Amino acid sequence: MTTIELLQNSIDYIEENLKSEISLSEIANHTGFSLYHFCRLFSSYVGMPVAAYLTKRRLYHGIYSIQSGEKKIDVALEYGFNTYSGFYKAFKGEFGCSPTQYLNLNTVNKPLRVDLMREAKFMLNQRQINSLLSNWDIEKNLEINNTFTAGGSVKSNSAWSIGERYIFKTGKNISGIRSHINISRELKKFGMDCTTPIKTIDGEDFIIEDDRYYILLKPLKGQFLSPAERYSQDRESIGEKYGRAIGNLHKILKRQDKNIEVKDSNLLKTVLDWALAKTKTTMEQWECPLPDEFYEDYINNFPEIYSDLPRQIIHRDANPSNIMFHNGEVSGFLEFEISQRNVRIFDPCYCATGILSEANEIEGNFEKWPEILRGIIRGYDKIIKLTEAEKRAIPYVIYSIQMIFIAWLLENESYKNLCMRNREMLLWLWENRNPIFHEGILG
Repeated sequence: MTTIELLQNSIDYIEENLKSEISLSEIANHTGFSLYHFCRLFSSYVGMPVAAYLTKRRLYHGIYSIQSGEKKIDVALEYGFNTYSGFYKAFKGEFGCSPTQYLNLNTVNKPLRVDLMREAKFMLNQRQINSLLSNWDIEKNLEINNTFTAGGSVKSNSAWSIGERYIFKTGKNISGIRSHINISRELKKFGMDCTTPIKTIDGEDFIIEDDRYYILLKPLKGQFLSPAERYSQDRESIGEKYGRAIGNLHKILKRQDKNIEVKDSNLLKTVLDWALAKTKTTMEQWECPLPDEFYEDYINNFPEIYSDLPRQIIHRDANPSNIMFHNGEVSGFLEFEISQRNVRIFDPCYCATGILSEANEIEGNFEKWPEILRGIIRGYDKIIKLTEAEKRAIPYVIYSIQMIFIAWLLENESYKNLCMRNREMLLWLWENRNPIFHEGILG
């Protein structure tokens, strides 16, 4: 049996014994791995420790039983908690609110058995990577190292550095990687550096096995700036470099607007149809609710501005981890897989919120960030003149980004802390909107 099939056995065993006392050793025995090896593999594939997963499944089943009319104390005892207060404490730690409040905000579906083959993270070991690399004419047995996403805080399971000369990457978004290649080649024509594919032995840009692509890329010079570098230097000057770079990128993408095929997206519709309701629920659930005034202001004002916002192909993932610096200047951009046609002000605002998400690592916290935002907007405006509608839309685009991010992060256990950080960010942005926006960049 494969590793993932053995781990699925452990998942099934947990599900069948949620109402019983089971130990980690007992669960590990169903895989044939040692306890240490099993716990390490389980965390890697499932995204959380075994004990945390067991507790979470008991809580999911327990809250469904309470919704179905069973007594709270009976449910708590049935799922292995000595008291209801123990169940309550564990539930609030996992979901941010009491069971009663949770049921007031959510309708709970019957928990389905977890299919690890479908839901677990995709994993490649070094032997598999070396086997796949045989499709390229490169040196053998180069060192394989992990790469990191989310500003360097989360290990990537889809990209690796190969020696010092290559990046190896995989994914399921085959149309997205084609967009990345097309955009990268167009940018190269205009002198902007970006990651470009290295041809396979057969002369292809990438290979496809099953439903995944595998691609070998030439990396950019330099690296992304650390939070300390972004916050400790001349913050407005650093921000202006980001803004100018995004403006120059947009000028090139605008010229190619009809030559590159990307998805057309509507930021306002995405928020109103999906992200706003999820944000409202989760902000209340995690006890950092926004006042009704926030939602009323957004719904009443942003639609009036939105139709006047210039649209074009944008990067869409212009977070600071995808903007590389070399010798103190921006050297290029990574990751055009999710590029789309949308309001152009999205990219500089997205870069700014990405830097804000790192403010918790910096002394002084959020208070230093408005200087960076001002720099980004000023730098962008020097390259691409902002319209009056765009200037008025900046707070609403930033709110939109935060709501979309909060909604997207909700179900991903690896990003649980990042989701909490973004809820705090959105609340802070609203509470400080006047000094940030109206007296700052819009003053």
